[in-house]
Amino acid sequence: MTVSRRTSLLVALVATFAPISWGWVASNSRIQRDAVVLRAKKNDNIGRRKLLETVVAGSAALVVPSVANAAVQRAVGGAEIDCREQGNCLEIGQLDGAVGWNWGGKDRCDASDPRCGPDGKLGDLPTGKPIPAVTSKITHVAEVVIDIGREESGVLHLGFYGEECPASVRQMLQFLTSGIATTSKLAFENGMGVKSSPVSLLQGGKIPDIVPGKVVDFGVPSQAAAYSRARGLRTAGDEFVPQPRPNVDDTKDDPFVRQHDVAGLITVPSKGIGYGGSGFESEDEAFESAFQIIADAVPALDKGKGRVIGQVIDEPSMAFLARLASIPTKKGIKGVVPGLNSGPPLPKVSIYDVTVKPVQ
Repeated sequence: MTVSRRTSLLVALVATFAPISWGWVASNSRIQRDAVVLRAKKNDNIGRRKLLETVVAGSAALVVPSVANAAVQRAVGGAEIDCREQGNCLEIGQLDGAVGWNWGGKDRCDASDPRCGPDGKLGDLPTGKPIPAVTSKITHVAEVVIDIGREESGVLHLGFYGEECPASVRQMLQFLTSGIATTSKLAFENGMGVKSSPVSLLQGGKIPDIVPGKVVDFGVPSQAAAYSRARGLRTAGDEFVPQPRPNVDDTKDDPFVRQHDVAGLITVPSKGIGYGGSGFESEDEAFESAFQIIADAVPALDKGKGRVIGQVIDEPSMAFLARLASIPTKKGIKGVVPGLNSGPPLPKVSIYDVTVKPVQ
């Protein structure tokens, strides 16, 4: 998509805050996509841009493909079902059935099917909740293009409260575009024997964790992996130095402008980007949970735990947020501890592109 075309789209979006026709295109059993395609081969950036430009020019509506004829397996493994009915899961060693860990059975739905829920069962297509009321002036709009697996893409349009939370929004915009650099540039530009790169969602950005129906996490799980992948290297090497967390004083004066009481709000850790997760992550993993978008009310993030700095601004984006929040996950902590629903998404979910435009 050309810069002028993208700029025109964002300006129109900012001026009206009306729903625009992006949405998401799901695919199961290679469903025919004869109307709109928001997905192209990853190794054909030019083709991808042209397809996106075609979508914008045509002002296409939200597309939900027909899946009536798709052959999809049931969700829960037969062994888990049988032992639950008989009440002997522990006796026969069916731990998944005993703790309610539905995912992982041989008979489960396809994780790439939009109807496949977090518990591995087929359900209805996810629908978006209402757009949050705008309670603070939106100063910047971001367009985030996200890939799910190999055959599905979608777009989130996000607005940020730059007047009320200036430091936090400034930090967020850096993370979304050029990257956060907390180490002196002189160390890397003057041959000090080390190498590094600003940490940015554009380089190695993923959705590393999902709390089904509640929270979608965004971040860079490993700076070293992102650095090496962007440069076509096997590893970052011993000379690589990750960016440290930003100074906590950078954003401490920003107020807590609203509670986490509706879907579609963007929240960052109260200490700022780089301070999410458990707090015990290494510097290389410090930005794994950089910010979150909530898909429902999450009161647990109130009382100083998270700071809302923006929101989703159109209906197609709310629908795509619901889709993201319904993606099946690896169960438990990093997919290791059973019995928990939250975890990394089963299909690979990555950030394809980010564009930011100030509101005039």
